[in-house]
Amino acid sequence: MRAADRRLDRTASWTAQANAAQRAAETLRPPHRRLLDDPYARHFVGHRALRAILVHPRVADAALRVMDKLWGGLHAHIALRVRFADDECQAAVSDGIDQLVLLGAGFDTTALRRAADPVTVFEVDAPTTQADKRRVIERHLPPHHGAQMVWVPCDFERRVLRERLVSSGFDPARRSIIVWLGVTPYLTCSGIDATLADLAALCAPGSRLVVDYIGAGVATGQAQWASARRVARMVARRGEPYRSDFTPAALDALLTRHGFRPVEHLGVSALLRRYDPHHSSQLATDDWLAVASARRR
Repeated sequence: MRAADRRLDRTASWTAQANAAQRAAETLRPPHRRLLDDPYARHFVGHRALRAILVHPRVADAALRVMDKLWGGLHAHIALRVRFADDECQAAVSDGIDQLVLLGAGFDTTALRRAADPVTVFEVDAPTTQADKRRVIERHLPPHHGAQMVWVPCDFERRVLRERLVSSGFDPARRSIIVWLGVTPYLTCSGIDATLADLAALCAPGSRLVVDYIGAGVATGQAQWASARRVARMVARRGEPYRSDFTPAALDALLTRHGFRPVEHLGVSALLRRYDPHHSSQLATDDWLAVASARRR
């Protein structure tokens, strides 16, 4: 077992907490520049330094500006991949889909923000991160909510996703939407391939997939963007190194091989054009991260 895997067996993911802090900080920004409203994210931030940036809206805004200078593209992606996934979830629910799977759920707050939806939310993640999250979720979930929560502890590299989901009540005969954010960069290629194989077996025709990824060269330190190289070094020092990256064409080929029809890819600049057309956020557009959608054939 690799050092990073041993660390995640002992403690919750630091990157999951950092992402929650960024979403919480974004929520504090002035309304005309705010990209995301996530009022629950702050409840998952326990690290003293991360909590310090949430003490005041001006502090949060200043901290995000500094982060954006150092790690251009990262914050815009973290905020706007949520907006993109929310749009996909809304479309799926409107189409009658009632199973939502959050793969590598981290401290994603979808279950809280969509508590009124008549869906079953399967939270799939490492047991350590999930234990921390569960305490917060159960404290803040509205008492009369439509969503049903199912906790599915799972390690993607150990190839038990299919059996864990089915044993937790997931129905392969019904359509579903799979949201897989902030995970593929940290998995090996074989882990990603095995997960997609499981999804191909689990997802009924018409099911939907949302997945994000890092661009080619980032995992190996050969990205053209200095910001990407800095982030790669930072996560490696934290014990969660990047392991897999893709071109859009390579990801499309992988999805197609597993029976998914690629629909859309949006890099950072495209996400900003869609959700911030006047560029009010003033965030960097370094294009080394992207999110994609696909449909099960």
